[in-house]
Amino acid sequence: MSDNNDFLGGDFQKYQAAKAREAHTKLANLVREEMMVGDLLKMDYGDCEILVHDHMRQKAGGVPMGCFLLATRMQPKESYEPDKEDTCVILLRVTGQARLPNAGELDMIRLLAGQRSSDTPEHWDHEGKTDLFTIHQLRFSGLRCRILGTFRFKKNHRDDWELSFGSDISNFYSGRGMKVYKPVGGALKKIIGHTPPVLSDSHPLYGKKVVIGRLKYSASELTGNAPENVDVEIDPTDLIARRTALFGMSRTGKSNTTKIIASSVFRLRAKDQERGRVGQLIFDFNGEYANENSQDKNGEVASCLKNIGDHTGNSRKGDVVTFGLIEHVNDPQRKLMKLNFFGKPSPHWGSREQLEQDLESLFRGKEIADTLLAGSDRLYIKNFVNTSLDIPKELDPGTATRYKRLVTVYRAIIKGAGLEPPSRIARANIKGLFSDEFCEAIRTSSASDSQQATQYASAGHILARDEVSWDDLLSALKALRAFLHDKSSAYAKFDEKYREKHEGRNWADEKLTGLLAILEYENGVRQLRPLGLQHSANDDEDYARVIAELLREGKLVIVDQSLGDPEMNRSSAERVMWAIFERQKQDFVKPGVDADGRVIPPPDILVYAEEAHNLLPSGSQFDTRNVWSRTAKEGSKYRIGLVYATQEPSSIQPNILKNTDNWFVAHLNNADEMKELKKYYDFDDFSEQILKVPDPGFLRVKTLSNPFIIPTQVHRFNVTLGQ
Repeated sequence: MSDNNDFLGGDFQKYQAAKAREAHTKLANLVREEMMVGDLLKMDYGDCEILVHDHMRQKAGGVPMGCFLLATRMQPKESYEPDKEDTCVILLRVTGQARLPNAGELDMIRLLAGQRSSDTPEHWDHEGKTDLFTIHQLRFSGLRCRILGTFRFKKNHRDDWELSFGSDISNFYSGRGMKVYKPVGGALKKIIGHTPPVLSDSHPLYGKKVVIGRLKYSASELTGNAPENVDVEIDPTDLIARRTALFGMSRTGKSNTTKIIASSVFRLRAKDQERGRVGQLIFDFNGEYANENSQDKNGEVASCLKNIGDHTGNSRKGDVVTFGLIEHVNDPQRKLMKLNFFGKPSPHWGSREQLEQDLESLFRGKEIADTLLAGSDRLYIKNFVNTSLDIPKELDPGTATRYKRLVTVYRAIIKGAGLEPPSRIARANIKGLFSDEFCEAIRTSSASDSQQATQYASAGHILARDEVSWDDLLSALKALRAFLHDKSSAYAKFDEKYREKHEGRNWADEKLTGLLAILEYENGVRQLRPLGLQHSANDDEDYARVIAELLREGKLVIVDQSLGDPEMNRSSAERVMWAIFERQKQDFVKPGVDADGRVIPPPDILVYAEEAHNLLPSGSQFDTRNVWSRTAKEGSKYRIGLVYATQEPSSIQPNILKNTDNWFVAHLNNADEMKELKKYYDFDDFSEQILKVPDPGFLRVKTLSNPFIIPTQVHRFNVTLGQ
């Protein structure tokens, strides 16, 4: 029995030793002897300087700015125990030139050599111009590098050796040298594609990476097929329930990158029919995702994101839905973003709960109207905007009559702005809204001039009817507004008697006078005419809630905002966002439970804000209660991700930027914008390149599972390819 145990123990030790050798081999394979570029001169915990020679630099294919390098004491062909301190490689990034201690002497030698050859066509390093020993010395130079972290093997919970990366170094010695190598090919791909271990809150499809482009160090690269130009991948699940920034000037590849990102998330369903269904919403500011783009050279179908459902496995019919303000000839299935601003024609006035449902679209329409008029400084407009149509807490008969009168007045105003009412309320039912006493008071009232008295009399006759045309009602309401404010009218005397019988309450409350204020001038109602673009007399559903439900089903929803008024686009986007936010919050606060008793989290939703400066609050605003700020701060727990794209990082609220996890940065032409970007991660390393190089699709990419920035040439989007 003892011998058997010794045998098993011996085999286990051999197994462990074999695993250790395998771990070392994998680590040593990251460096290749022929790709050695120099030696480490000095370092601290964040930066280092290395010594390179022109010959070694040339042999390795050059060492461009931003180049990844590896520093290690390990020799490529020797064996090391994986649990020793030196059994590691330190990842570096070249950030600039470092002056060597003898730089002054070398500069003088270089100057003298240049002077000797200045009057000849030969270079100063030409044979015979400078001796070989001196040329050899002159070809040494220093490079400054940032330390990105350390690769080493560690044992995981299964007691297996696993490659790990830490974004720092644990120790360094001033008196011990390190060789520096340039990684290429498979080793480089392994480095930039390293996937951290799965965490407890990782998405079930974590690790299913997709290629988005290739590594690119510089715009002036000699060839795109160099051994360092390996594939760059992202994990689509990095974007889920996270914040993602996409910055760059026009025509630098923001939209193409958005298509790449959105398609990679959409195609998760091809890997898993249920868990891969992530709802995505794109606010399409320029109409380039919902419509075929004539500027694309790849062909309209191949470049249009709307067609992705036809080229994705496990995609169901109707998985891509488009919305817009108006119909589009090439998109017959488009849903229109319209509301019935009048609400249901015959709401249930006696039940507060039912009334809220019946007038839901009317309330949303009033919010849109308020947003439309928000910029006005006219008092009569402000009074209208500040008048709430909220349902009273108690609906006794008197309060119900007042509220019904208020809603009827609002309906008459929007009808006067050109919005057609539903066919069932083609005429206004005002029975019981104006008492006989009131109608008599306005009909027989005196006025400051005869024309006004005639208008009062006409209004008295109109308001006494049970049913009138909306145009007649609006005319009567204009006279009513004047009647309430005319000191020479009979209103003051009537109201005095009314207050005696109604516990001191005025006949006309603040809400009624607030709505009527917009009738003071003819131009008041005209300012509401743009609402007609969002109104449909036959729609009973709120498009914001419809979109929220489609997203919960895992659909890709594209909202074409290319033809809308900017303020109305902003308003409709906010309404949709609030509908999403509140619905997801409801699932979080009151979650369901599956058959095994496990809590069901809210479904995953990802929102894209194109031209984000038109939708999100500006960087100078500090109101963190808006829906975009709350989504940025609370979206993770509610499973709402946000992707925002803009030309100006400074246009985004700081609290949104501070909560951003993923970054895709193209060319920016402004030092102030770059100053804002330098606050985050190590974008300072790329500041000069970002400002100088305008190549389309050349981005600096930092994602949640990638601890460092990768300069990437993003591929051209093609919907027919599974990228």
